[in-house]
Amino acid sequence: MLEFVRPLQSILQIKQVNSTDLVWRLHCRVTVFLLLLASLLLSARQYFGNPIDCVIGSGTVSSSTMNEFCWIMGTYISNDPNFVLDSTDLVKINAKIGHIPESERSYQKYYQWVVFILALQACMFSVPNFLWKAWEAGRLQSLCDGLTTPILPDHWEKTRKKQLITYLSADFPRLHRTYLLRYCFCTLLNFCNVLLNIFLVNVIFSGFWSNYHPAVKALLSFDFPSWNRYNSQVFPKIAKCDFHFVGPSGSKQNRDGLCLLPLNVVNEKIFAFIWLWFLGLLVISMLNLLFWIVVLCSKGFRLWLLTAPLYPIRTSYVARALDGQGVGQWFLLYQLCRNLNPIVGRELVQSVSKAKGHNGHKTFRMPKGGEPDFYTDPEGYDEEGV
Repeated sequence: MLEFVRPLQSILQIKQVNSTDLVWRLHCRVTVFLLLLASLLLSARQYFGNPIDCVIGSGTVSSSTMNEFCWIMGTYISNDPNFVLDSTDLVKINAKIGHIPESERSYQKYYQWVVFILALQACMFSVPNFLWKAWEAGRLQSLCDGLTTPILPDHWEKTRKKQLITYLSADFPRLHRTYLLRYCFCTLLNFCNVLLNIFLVNVIFSGFWSNYHPAVKALLSFDFPSWNRYNSQVFPKIAKCDFHFVGPSGSKQNRDGLCLLPLNVVNEKIFAFIWLWFLGLLVISMLNLLFWIVVLCSKGFRLWLLTAPLYPIRTSYVARALDGQGVGQWFLLYQLCRNLNPIVGRELVQSVSKAKGHNGHKTFRMPKGGEPDFYTDPEGYDEEGV
């Protein structure tokens, strides 16, 4: 079992510098890990056996042929939820046995696609993270390099501090604004991903999952007979299959089989968890979107968010460091202070605030080359002025 998890360990690996928040990582790391793990488990025959095993009587059709035919063409059950559960005197099998009219048949053809559907969902949840990595291009990692550890390196006091203060004191509104807008776009894309995947699962299972709360309620209340009854309409463990062929005399013949679907025992639990996970993820994503709307609209809230992790720094230092700067500059400082050593974060904000006060709030423009110069001191600013 551990062999399946080992290739996925890198997805959950904790990084020293994170350019995303917790909700983002729930989307693009935890959800992707869970979907890929489920896909790999369902493809492992050594744990769950053959995906289908049909019982037929004696005749010219072999069991292997019947299994392959029913796996490819699909099995069917009765779409009547009120059929009698006690189909035999021995066991309740939650399946209608006997002749089922064509108008009452519900065909099950999805199960050979479940592995690919889960893999597709994992890819969909990975898209926002892929876009953000391409756009972010390791900017935050380079700014925080060596400054996240509890013990600060010796070179922080001079060269590195000057580089960061020069970058943060400069005026690159378009660059920082684009950085923030791309982050917000990917956050919105994460939210849309949850909605799209809920819709996808609902379409695959013919709308049943939009009304799945009775089954989940039965599961959470440990009412397993009701749980089996609800799930038998979507994930039947026993289904029927008809194999039509032409006999030696040229007449049409039919062989019906009773097919066991062992994978549906796992499928029902995987998708019950996915149903709950997506629902919780949708609520969290909505709250996260509301949080970012407040952030973009409230300057006071942004100031509080940046000041809180830098306690006991004065609010006036933070306000002066942000004075004359847009929301993009705030987002860059916020990203830095979330990852830097707290001592470094406080010193950095204080130094930027002093540098702006020393220079009379002068601003620095983007060089002609389009990239900020880390090694050019601000006008009227020297190392002793830090």
